[in-house]
Amino acid sequence: MSPSLRDQLLQTAHAYLDAHNNRDSDGILGFCAPACIHRAGPPTVKSPDRNNEEYASFNVEVFKVLHTYLATITDAVVDDVSKKVVLSVEAKATADAGEYENEYVILLKMTEDGKQVVEQYDFVDSHRMIEWMGKLGEFAQETWEKK
Repeated sequence: MSPSLRDQLLQTAHAYLDAHNNRDSDGILGFCAPACIHRAGPPTVKSPDRNNEEYASFNVEVFKVLHTYLATITDAVVDDVSKKVVLSVEAKATADAGEYENEYVILLKMTEDGKQVVEQYDFVDSHRMIEWMGKLGEFAQETWEKK
């Protein structure tokens, strides 16, 4: 018996996030429709919209910086009429530059069958993100000066 549309949407959302936790670029893209758009906000984060290829390249670079990464869903809202899932997520990671922690609200718009993402919008705590980017910059500067 196949899952209900609501269950399918939630299952896809969990699997999509698991692919990120596993740093599996092919797995991530396997859940994306060919014309999927990846957005991030708020505008203070200054993140461009990305297609699948750009999003995969971006993730490869992020995965290089992080030793560990774990995003945990703390809440989920599913709208099976509009084919949307909203996730409340807490993320933790480690890197040479230090510990990273942040909160996200992720909106996933899905295909009619609920098996692929057609649009992803990550709303991130921009204050924490800007602080993290500063730490990365300081670490890079210190590392460069030691060479």
